[in-house]
Amino acid sequence: MKGFYRIAAAAPRLHLGDPAANAKELVRLAKGAAKDGVAAIVFPELCLTGYTCGDMFFRDELLTAASAAAETFAAKTANLPLVSIVGLPVAEGPAIYNAAAVVHGGKFAGVVRKRALPNYGEYYERRQFTPAPADEPLFIFDVGGFRFGVEICEDLWTPVPPSSLMAEGGVDVVFNLSASTDFLGKSQRRQSLVEQQSLRLGCAYAMACAGSGESSSDAVYGGCPVIAVEGRTVAIGKLFNGAPQIVAADVDVAAARHRRRSSSSVYCSHPIPGIRRQLVAVASNLPAATPSTISRSPFLDEYGEDRWWRKLLDIQAAGLARRMASAAIGRLVIGVSGGADSALALLGASAALDRLGLERDNLRAVVMPGFGSTKTTQDRAVALAEAVGASVRVIDIRESCSKHLSDIGHVKGVHDIAYENAQARERTQVLMDLANMERALVVGTGDLSEIALGWNTYSGDHMSMYQINASVPKTMVLAALRLVASESEEPLLGDLLRQIASAPITPELLPGAAANDSEARLGPYELHDFFLFHYLVDGASADKLRELARIAFAGEHSREEVDGTLAKFIRRFHAAQYKRNCVPDGPKITLSLSPRADWRMPSDM
Repeated sequence: MKGFYRIAAAAPRLHLGDPAANAKELVRLAKGAAKDGVAAIVFPELCLTGYTCGDMFFRDELLTAASAAAETFAAKTANLPLVSIVGLPVAEGPAIYNAAAVVHGGKFAGVVRKRALPNYGEYYERRQFTPAPADEPLFIFDVGGFRFGVEICEDLWTPVPPSSLMAEGGVDVVFNLSASTDFLGKSQRRQSLVEQQSLRLGCAYAMACAGSGESSSDAVYGGCPVIAVEGRTVAIGKLFNGAPQIVAADVDVAAARHRRRSSSSVYCSHPIPGIRRQLVAVASNLPAATPSTISRSPFLDEYGEDRWWRKLLDIQAAGLARRMASAAIGRLVIGVSGGADSALALLGASAALDRLGLERDNLRAVVMPGFGSTKTTQDRAVALAEAVGASVRVIDIRESCSKHLSDIGHVKGVHDIAYENAQARERTQVLMDLANMERALVVGTGDLSEIALGWNTYSGDHMSMYQINASVPKTMVLAALRLVASESEEPLLGDLLRQIASAPITPELLPGAAANDSEARLGPYELHDFFLFHYLVDGASADKLRELARIAFAGEHSREEVDGTLAKFIRRFHAAQYKRNCVPDGPKITLSLSPRADWRMPSDM
């Protein structure tokens, strides 16, 4: 798939001091990686000789053998459609450099020399090696538009790693050749560094690690390669595995570029005097990868950290409590329908009152039966409000809506959009007027998915005084309710939340269950949320969204359903901007479509 590349990091079985044997092993691993569709692979630091050769690095026979082994490796991998980054010692005059050779198509595209030489603890590199010259440029390699940088082990551990200075050149991946030792806690710190740097640069970071075969005289090398993408480990090997291992990951380079373009901090630093970046073009293109699996729940993957649902409620409560304090208001009004969105908003509003030390009955829950309301959902709405300790009021809006529709000359029995929206607007009017009477704030319940699709009524449920679900997609709303239910110490509340999370999604504005099924009219919300995430976060085109969804939902949703839902998503997302350009305030929890936050677009785009 265009924009995807499979990258790999290796921990080969090392033959200490035997470059010819090491070259043979690296060729074997490179061929296996190429067969697996890998576009670029990084091997460990000084892997052609071994990192722990000590003063043997001074000897011509080892240096000459390493050079010959590098040539052999290049020749034997010339026909492979991948880039290899190989570690070796390079002698130039009286100096010896700890270096990385970038090999592609049987040629050396460039050699990167290590800048930071550790000389503490078990490391004494300055005894044998010379650091890269201070005026040496930072090399950024470009293979048909795929850009990567290279740094070597300790370079990453410095206050300003070379890769940080490469960021303005737009690297998609940073490859690190490492021979880091392993003692208690070291592997976790190393993994954390890789994650942090990938997040800071908005790219992928692949680190190869020396392992089996290195000397164990004073330390042990665990050989645990790791790949992180934008702050998260996506592939990691095993410590002290013994056998050679390669970890690989499919990296969406196009998505990472979009994210970097959308975040100016990666590129806003001022040029540092004396630092030069040099672009190195490599001969040909690399094979694009086709990922075998893609998450069906990207929002949960991106934001679903440990106990995320508690943090979600904390954010809602903190935002709403702050708004209540600034408005000098101690009561809340919320419309409760018996559906998922109002259930989550009810939980967040309850938590806000708890935060302020106010009684829960300061939350006025209003249940408003309309033309399509069922007894089951209305009873569930009342029970849920009572379960959280809110004061409950039931106001039937059918008579007032019928009178209004008659007043404007609406034809009785016609169930058109005016028929539906009259109910949504009447409910909003009831809530607003009650809030005025009670000196309270109206809490909005609409979620991010509905806002994205324009699946709300302008000046109806589109409007409130604070919209606490505005940044929570539908799939996350449902997941949060299930998780809150699983931890609830109140059996009734847990049971109600489980019922709500498993019920069909419906606004209940039309008579008859089938007519009210939102997903029957819109398409599955899990598809819409999938499209929304990749469209906004990764900048995916419609064609790419289609390809991603077909892979992610193979066997669950047909191609026709994917294509039809995508068409609705694209059309509705753009058509609904006029609603989003005048939305209430609300806390950012995942993405925000507020024009004051993550998304700005003309209404008539």
